[in-house]
Amino acid sequence: MLPLLFACVDPTDSAEGDTAVDSDDVASTLPTEAPLAEVDVVVIGSGAGGLASAWAAREAGASVLIVERADTAGGATVNAGNYWAAGTTWQSAAGIEDSAALAISEWSGFTGGDGDSPVVKAFVEGSAGVLDWLAGLGAGFGISSSVAADTGSKPRFHQLSSEAGRPPVNVVAETLVGESWFLTTATELVLDGEAVAGVWVTDAAGAPGWIHAGAVVVATGGFTRNDAIVHAALPALQDQSTWIEAFPGMDGNGLALAAAAGATEQNMDHLGLYAHGVADARHGQPEVMVIVGLDSSMVVDATGARVTDERQFGSVAMGTRYLTEGPYYAIVDDVLWARINLQGRGFNYLGDPEAMTLTGAEYEALHPVLLGEDAETLGTALGIDGAGLAASLQRYNSDAAAGTDTEYAKPSSSFTPLGKAPLRGLPIVLGRSKSFGGLATDLDGAVIRADGSVIVGLYAAGEACGFLGDPAIGSGLNGSVTSAWWSGLLSGTSAASP
Repeated sequence: MLPLLFACVDPTDSAEGDTAVDSDDVASTLPTEAPLAEVDVVVIGSGAGGLASAWAAREAGASVLIVERADTAGGATVNAGNYWAAGTTWQSAAGIEDSAALAISEWSGFTGGDGDSPVVKAFVEGSAGVLDWLAGLGAGFGISSSVAADTGSKPRFHQLSSEAGRPPVNVVAETLVGESWFLTTATELVLDGEAVAGVWVTDAAGAPGWIHAGAVVVATGGFTRNDAIVHAALPALQDQSTWIEAFPGMDGNGLALAAAAGATEQNMDHLGLYAHGVADARHGQPEVMVIVGLDSSMVVDATGARVTDERQFGSVAMGTRYLTEGPYYAIVDDVLWARINLQGRGFNYLGDPEAMTLTGAEYEALHPVLLGEDAETLGTALGIDGAGLAASLQRYNSDAAAGTDTEYAKPSSSFTPLGKAPLRGLPIVLGRSKSFGGLATDLDGAVIRADGSVIVGLYAAGEACGFLGDPAIGSGLNGSVTSAWWSGLLSGTSAASP
């Protein structure tokens, strides 16, 4: 059975002006040719949002069909390891006192979104239930003991444990495999008047056909690999080199499908930007490798000045700052370089996961790394202010030796002197990760027009609607895969009972 996630959402409580367009009096405009299939709900995409939608619709008694252009299910969800949730059994077991109410009160501070939004209340209060549901399917979770950036004041990262259980995406995908068409690409929504009544598709050979459905859920993922959409949404990125750490399928195709039905978009300028990686040594630009151990380095700007407690580089806030303050450079000495790892994004290493993680020495053998015997020499090599870098490093090392970060209060666990030559400088790249904007939806997950009216028969879930379907998520949420599952359950339930 589905978890009780939506008790706080009143189906009649929609935004002012939300009215469904009555299509009863509109003459049918369905294709005259026979459909390939007829189902209650067709779901486009098989990531967390799509799988949850199909699961929920089937649980509600609807016939469902998933169309997926790849040859396997899962999308970006196969690489999701951290799940955000508040007030969970895992937190309680670890002695962490947390609640949905506390998380809601903090929401605007760590996401930049609207903490008073009804959808925030619905999601946060349902987040623990999502993890309970996934655990019931066989997933295992462990709670992080530290407070991660962009999660609020409490440890809310629930890390998926491969030892404790199977990845939930695998379990749900296998359950729905008989209702999934792979290598099938959605090309256009089918309209009956102004209502959505199915989808045109092509198979692996390019043969077209259409599926007749009572409702369609768009769960195609985000748009971070589509330069045209990204640059229109955030023009400042046109001046930045293109670096991406998003799943290859994130090309915004779902936005184009829904636009033809009159859909509007929301929060498009809020991209998950991260300044925590370097060029992927194996794949090159635009792919990214994350610096594991970046928090123990000293990060400076072009003047050689340190910019923050280096732990903050795990947050989207630093990616946003990069747009106006960047570029940034991670400075490490020879001791730290021996401990650092460079980790590629999982979707680039599905065929060879052992190659995903490199030691510093392995990275250096594959990709140029700039060195200097002292800070001024390294600064010159990097093209930044060497004197400024030398002054920053002197203060950093003096503070580290004394055990107190007088600039940014970085804790001693990641604050040690950087003194052993040669020094290395890693130019940090700005990676585009998630899109927290997308199709606008109402509180039932139904896609809406610019005037707030509902597009009958059309729903959205996951990253295709910016996770929550309105600006409530603001600039981002670490562990956002939880919200993708949540929005999928919501939209699937609604699509099955229009």
